[in-house]
Amino acid sequence: MKRFSAFIWTISAIILWSASCKDTTKVADTTSTGADNSLQIGFYNVENIFDTDNDPKINDDDFTPTGKYQWTADRYRVKLDHTIDALLLMDAKFPDILGLCEIENKRVLEDLLSMERIKSAGYSIIHQDSPDERGIDVALLYKKDLFKVESSKFYKVTLPSVEDPNTRDILYVKGKSNGEDLHIFVNHWPSRSGGQEKSEVNRITAATVLKSKIDSILSKDVNAKVLCMGDFNDHPDNKSITETLGARGDRTGSMFNLMASMHGNGSGSYWYKGEWGALDQVMVSFNWIDANKGWTAAETGSARFVKDEVLLFKDSQGVARPNRTYVGDDYKGGYSDHLPAVVNFVWK
Repeated sequence: MKRFSAFIWTISAIILWSASCKDTTKVADTTSTGADNSLQIGFYNVENIFDTDNDPKINDDDFTPTGKYQWTADRYRVKLDHTIDALLLMDAKFPDILGLCEIENKRVLEDLLSMERIKSAGYSIIHQDSPDERGIDVALLYKKDLFKVESSKFYKVTLPSVEDPNTRDILYVKGKSNGEDLHIFVNHWPSRSGGQEKSEVNRITAATVLKSKIDSILSKDVNAKVLCMGDFNDHPDNKSITETLGARGDRTGSMFNLMASMHGNGSGSYWYKGEWGALDQVMVSFNWIDANKGWTAAETGSARFVKDEVLLFKDSQGVARPNRTYVGDDYKGGYSDHLPAVVNFVWK
């Protein structure tokens, strides 16, 4: 009887062990959703991350040890360290997919990711030098165990100015997260130099390029999940966003702007002449919101600007604004003139 009981116990143990192995396999198949079934996608204008070397192909003389900003190795290291601080405020384990702008080259991204505090993120890099005369580029960092990149492309934007037709490329990345196709665009549209009205045509040009690429994707798959993020140098209620791109904070557009309501309430990522504005935005096709399965975002509440006091300084009147690296030529040792933007998606 004892031998029979022992035999039954052994068979039961084998069955339980086999079942546990099957369960483990199931978990392994879905690790791309993360421990909390969430996906964090963020964007950050890092405000001029340059290395200290003089590149004769671009206008980076100011960011050298003997240049106007006296950009030394120590200041460079502080800048990288502060960038990591900001990324950790976006997510304690770093965003899963991260768009960046104002990056000089791939080397600065490699220097950033070689720092001890960020190594655990396991980021991979997508970058290409842009034709911008200052040499500042867009880039994408992603955790390759959560986002499987299938293809990437940089779309050139040619401005109508004959004298200065160059600006940053628009980066497009297609990949899968938890088996679902995602289409991601990273943008840094032309600045407002010369005034918003005078320079608006440049951003409309960039918006036209982006819109054509989005329409091409959606024409092939009406349910495609398309996400656009970046520093658009226009607000959610400007023409380039609402009319050319068709991204709005309601159901009247072709894309949903997750930052539109925040901008309408006086919140934003950038401080200018006493007011906050949402120059940094994340926009999604409606399938990110309406789909009953896969990655989804709420129309409100899923997106935020990281307005942490660490990234801010207060003036003599107690008004908080982004803590910049430089104010004019004066080195402040801050973080950026922009605040990060981040969106949390959940798996259905």
